[in-house]
Amino acid sequence: MLRALSLLGASAFIGGATHAAYVSESSAAAVACKPAAKNECAFSPDEFRGFKLISSRYESHDTRRFYFALDGDSTMNLPFASCVVCKYTDVDGKDITRPYTPISDNSTKGRFELLIKKYPKSKMGTHIFQLRQGEELLVKGPFKKFDYSVNQWSHVGMIAGGTGIAPMFQVIQGMLQNPKDKTKISLVYANNARRDILLANELTEYQKTYPNFNLYITLLEVPKRWLGGIGYINKEMVEAFMPKPGEKNTKILVCGPPPMMKVISGDKEFPAGKAPIQGTLSGLLKDMGYTEAQVFKY
Repeated sequence: MLRALSLLGASAFIGGATHAAYVSESSAAAVACKPAAKNECAFSPDEFRGFKLISSRYESHDTRRFYFALDGDSTMNLPFASCVVCKYTDVDGKDITRPYTPISDNSTKGRFELLIKKYPKSKMGTHIFQLRQGEELLVKGPFKKFDYSVNQWSHVGMIAGGTGIAPMFQVIQGMLQNPKDKTKISLVYANNARRDILLANELTEYQKTYPNFNLYITLLEVPKRWLGGIGYINKEMVEAFMPKPGEKNTKILVCGPPPMMKVISGDKEFPAGKAPIQGTLSGLLKDMGYTEAQVFKY
């Protein structure tokens, strides 16, 4: 029988943090979200603004945390479940844009954080990795993924891979840090190896602190004394941790690269010249009896 990974016992083996069995930098999600309501957010949905790089550090062997300055002691004031879009102009004069989800919360003053993986052919990732202290990144937003009200769902299940943990982490923070929110959260997170687990320290702390947060990490390369799952996300893992098919007031969020999305839920659909749509539910979740209304694809 599967059980939630007790990071209290496993934290010594997880170590510093780090990328997963499923990883992707989305190139189309920039138009997948709708503009958030204007509420003195640090960003603007109408224009790109420059934010200076303060510093960065490795989160894993191929992923870094980048810290960008906000004015004075201001905060992001980013709406729940929102992304931002970053832009730069390449040597050919072409504008390159990519969506990212900040991982810092709205209580963080004077800066915001982005978690960026550098893919071999990633133009935006390469650009951001090459930024020097004091140089600016152009950012526009916020763009809301979905609307949420406190305790809207009794149980939220999350299936994530690689940097797909970033939008999940934003939702986890928003729920757990609100004392009025009693939502049960269950995260199944797939990784290649122990060194690839991103945000391990934060997830460990949440597992210690919040009884309504359950974490299950599965690895392809399993170290000795590993307490979590083995292999790709499968039916047994979904049955053990996710809300049941048809269960009322529940939601399952899925975020990862196309190979993972295809297997778990089917990918979003990308009609020419239009914003992506959720599309037809397929894959493992469809086979298990989940409905399109119960699943949200990032």
